[in-house]
Amino acid sequence: MAITASKKRKPTDQPNFPNARSVKRAKFLEARTILAQAPDKDLSKNGDLDVSAFVKSREFEIQALGKSMQDSKHVLSTRAFQQVPKDMRRRTASHNVKRVPKRLRGKAAREMRDDNTATGKARKGKLTPHQRLRLEKAKALKQQGAFSKKKRNGVKKQKPGETDPEMTVEIGPRVPKLKKDTLCKPRRPQAKFRKRQIHKSWLPTHIWHAKRAHMTEPKYPLWRFAISLTPTDKCFRTTHRAAAMRGCVAWDMSYMSTIGVEGLEASLLGVLRSIGVAEAFLSGRNGVKWRKGTRAWEGWIRERDRDQRWIAPVGVVWCADEDDKNAAERATTDRNKKAKRNILLRVHPSAFLQAWQEILKVAKMQRPPALIEDLRFEIGSIEITGPGSTEALIGALQPIPNMGFPPKAGCQPAQRTINASAEPPQDGEWVDLETPPQLWSQLTALTNPSALPANALLAFNVTDPRLHHPPRTITIPDPKTANETLLSQLVSWPPDQTQFPGDIFNRAKRFTASRLLASQKSINRRKAAALPGQYPDPLPDDPRIPILLLASRPAARNFSAQGTWTLLIPWDCVLPVWYSLTHYPLCIGGTPRFGCLQEKQQISLEQGSLWFPGDFPGTKAGWEWEMREREIGRKEWDKRPRGKRCEWTNIDLGEGRKGEIGQGWACDWERLLLGKEGVETAETAAKAKDREKVGGSDVEDGLASQPNDKPKETPGHSEPTEIDVKSENSEELRQPPYGIHHVPNPLVFHPTTLPSSTALTPVHIHHLTTGHPKRCARIYRLPTTNPLHRTRWLDLAAATTAANSSSPAQRRKAADEQPLPPLYPQNTGTMATAAAKKPHTLAHERAQTLAASLLCPSPSHAPPSQHQNQHQHQHRHLLLKPGDPRYPPIPEEKDLMGYITSANYQLGLGCWAAVGNVLVVKALGLDGLGNQGAGEGGGGGEGEDEVAGGLAIDKVEKRTQREEGVKARRRRGKDQVNVTDKDHAKLCIIRDAGQGFGRLARWRFAP
Repeated sequence: MAITASKKRKPTDQPNFPNARSVKRAKFLEARTILAQAPDKDLSKNGDLDVSAFVKSREFEIQALGKSMQDSKHVLSTRAFQQVPKDMRRRTASHNVKRVPKRLRGKAAREMRDDNTATGKARKGKLTPHQRLRLEKAKALKQQGAFSKKKRNGVKKQKPGETDPEMTVEIGPRVPKLKKDTLCKPRRPQAKFRKRQIHKSWLPTHIWHAKRAHMTEPKYPLWRFAISLTPTDKCFRTTHRAAAMRGCVAWDMSYMSTIGVEGLEASLLGVLRSIGVAEAFLSGRNGVKWRKGTRAWEGWIRERDRDQRWIAPVGVVWCADEDDKNAAERATTDRNKKAKRNILLRVHPSAFLQAWQEILKVAKMQRPPALIEDLRFEIGSIEITGPGSTEALIGALQPIPNMGFPPKAGCQPAQRTINASAEPPQDGEWVDLETPPQLWSQLTALTNPSALPANALLAFNVTDPRLHHPPRTITIPDPKTANETLLSQLVSWPPDQTQFPGDIFNRAKRFTASRLLASQKSINRRKAAALPGQYPDPLPDDPRIPILLLASRPAARNFSAQGTWTLLIPWDCVLPVWYSLTHYPLCIGGTPRFGCLQEKQQISLEQGSLWFPGDFPGTKAGWEWEMREREIGRKEWDKRPRGKRCEWTNIDLGEGRKGEIGQGWACDWERLLLGKEGVETAETAAKAKDREKVGGSDVEDGLASQPNDKPKETPGHSEPTEIDVKSENSEELRQPPYGIHHVPNPLVFHPTTLPSSTALTPVHIHHLTTGHPKRCARIYRLPTTNPLHRTRWLDLAAATTAANSSSPAQRRKAADEQPLPPLYPQNTGTMATAAAKKPHTLAHERAQTLAASLLCPSPSHAPPSQHQNQHQHQHRHLLLKPGDPRYPPIPEEKDLMGYITSANYQLGLGCWAAVGNVLVVKALGLDGLGNQGAGEGGGGGEGEDEVAGGLAIDKVEKRTQREEGVKARRRRGKDQVNVTDKDHAKLCIIRDAGQGFGRLARWRFAP
């Protein structure tokens, strides 16, 4: 039976089939065409004018004119719901008038009435049981409220000796005392939302985000918070543009945990020293401004005892001390009493419990001991990045001077000058001092927070943003004069001399600011009483909201990357500031975009930074994240039908190898350390322990590695430590198994120490060819056991470099510098004999070798001909692709050195980029196999004792010197490292899970 085309849709494979644009154009021209009657139709057969025919002709033309006017009016018109931006469109907007903005609801109602479309009115019928219960509850609450109001308004008789109620003085609520050295409980939510927050807590902007973003599942919160994962609309490109080119992106980061430490300065320094802060910042010149309270510090903290393993990156801020004059007076008047100081530590919630226990332990060791506070639900935070981030913050935050009320519009900031009769200013004194509130309003020309001094901070008070809502676009000064003023301010930076102690460190002032927040009704009442176009006048009892602004730079040395503003603010004040920030009209148009967890990972990868905890599987928090991702990947794989999912046991890896290495949906670090036999032995031992526990035998609760479970180590390496397994009811995070731990850049932080065999370090990876890596992709080093395969990968790298060169001359130069591979195997009788000696030679390679040996019986004594040299020269320029029989095979499992933890496409670079983690000993070639087949100078068999001796340390020291040389060249103006540098642009092979081929890439240690 012949297949006939559908009558509804015409086939699109016809050569002359019109596209949508031509059809739309023809429709428009047809609507604009006015039909007219021919002149000869008005005449009779004798040539006389026929009146009746003439009238009918004019009637037809008038009707055609009216029809053309009507058609041309609607042919290109758009419906009401199509006139809003794409991010505001909803599918229900075409059926519900209330989904359209108010200015377009009238037009939408007319269109729906003309099209006979349902207007989306509420149905009239019998109430559902749920609606009936809500209605009865609302009636009961209304009656109870009316009764309570009537009781309050009733006249109360005054008893003998009782004070007149009208003469009583209202006393403010007592500031609740926060318990020291104890974990705080989440705030009690509202009654109507209480059942939804039994096992989790909501952020201040939860309801706002729940309407616009995909949230975590109710039964599976993230870090005990309901966190937004990604916006509902497509925002990958818009997020990149807003964060890098125009606009800005804001995140509600109130889930970040804050810890307060109070005590003497010596005790605080002892606490910071115990958790791994460098001595250069604690007592050296590098940390003078930080200890003074005018800078912030960002870095990693570690454990004090045991193996001193790294915990998480934190930010530490000191409360600014009072001026030197007051300090001197206090020292002379009261020498016995020593002033206490405060610091704030911000840590990721996944590592909060581990950091809290470590800080609490070292705080009690100090003499006198320091007191720590849990401020997780006391201080919230907002992060914003992009060229318009500073403008949006200035428009949303109205500063309050140190004394008095907010300045009126048009007033110039006061400046303190030194009198002529006074002594001349000494070094370090400022003639013209500007306080942080005065300086804040003058940063309007700043388009990148990275231009500010490193880790600069500003602490001051602001008014209630709702009094200035909706915010108005601030006036941008002339770039010529503004840039000069901004440059002078950045050079001098007056807050280094004028920064006063921030009220954000004082719990009483934070509580007062939250308590004095007026209701939205009172705010609307004040705004209605104000003059048209003006904001309400400030009142003495308006809240003074304390804030702390931190300016940070990306971790990578990318001078074009945007910096980030971090706003610390009381928890109850986050929502009013968020409303004003997201509704601020930028000078370039539009409003700031909001980001979620996935957008945070995207921006971190684009800026060359690492995202905690996902990119740090060697930490406790990172290992918990890896376990979570494994469970998600396993569930997604299980729910797929067998015909549509990857069968890991059938993956062909070449050379007779079959089956995926480890679990395909996970970064199987256990398989990397123990190997196939070790994992099987460990699983058998774990099952035996479980059976013994069920049987009631007395077995130690631990995951101690068995002799067969240990990875093969060279002499001199530290063995994996025994890790205790906590019970399920314990709140502590489980340690990574088999001694896995995180190590920063080994060439910078540990240049002379020998790394452990279980140490992981993050690396940045960039593909040399096409392809897009995914999470859980395998990272191989170049083959170390097969020199022929290694040579083939190096030839492919040379061809790729030549193909990526910018000019034909560079391509020829790269090809000439690459040595010609030997045409025939050396030290062998024939090519067939050489092929027979290689047990892993592919079938097609053996066939080619046999054919060549038949054509040339004695190739070892016959010199290569000119035609063969030309063939080799042409083959060198050929860029092989996966699937080609000549494409190099995947290295063996011994050369597997890590996994990719995050990957995405970088719109700024126009290529894919990834972040992975590798074993340090394999990355540096310290496992005894890294030097085999390395080419020039490559020796080092398995029996050599090089790693145990001092040669390995000398090798690391030399690489450290080369690292310093590269840094020096960068300081002289070379921003990028030469791609031929073997120490900083190393080659690796990336293979996605489930694929049988690899792709070349370069890796470098993360900063």
